[in-house]
Amino acid sequence: MRSVSLFAALFLLLISGGCAGYQLGSMLPPDVQTCYVHIADNLTDEPLLENEVTQAFLSQLQRDGSLEIVEESQADAIIRMSLESFDVQSVTFESSNRSQPAEYRLTIRGRVEMTRASDGAALVRSGLLEGRSTVPLNGDLVNAKRLGTPDAAEDLARRFAAAVWETWTE
Repeated sequence: MRSVSLFAALFLLLISGGCAGYQLGSMLPPDVQTCYVHIADNLTDEPLLENEVTQAFLSQLQRDGSLEIVEESQADAIIRMSLESFDVQSVTFESSNRSQPAEYRLTIRGRVEMTRASDGAALVRSGLLEGRSTVPLNGDLVNAKRLGTPDAAEDLARRFAAAVWETWTE
């Protein structure tokens, strides 16, 4: 019995020591409660991609609730996103015709930055992040892009939101 309680105490000590510095929820400074989100800068050739990613990102922020989305003049922080590339690759091919794609992977790459509204200090600067989706070829490539872009935008928006919630430079 004594060895069981000693084991339990040792286990609790290891767990609590391993979690030192861990924090639930947002890692943002306490003075950042509100944000303004600029529409993403679309540096790709894909039209309207900025709308898809911005809307998906706003949905992520609203779902989490850590930051209230407000007008720029009322914001504690300003968020800017840039979309740097949009790629479509064949990932599988028809078994009867090895030159005919059966499935495509869409990849959107971009960055997110959050600055403090009062002084412009950087709170978050992500590296290059990727959002992906895989879609079967339904008709032609244009249709595949139409079907896959919302999922890739949502995936990238989740990664942008995670960067905002989990990292900051102070």
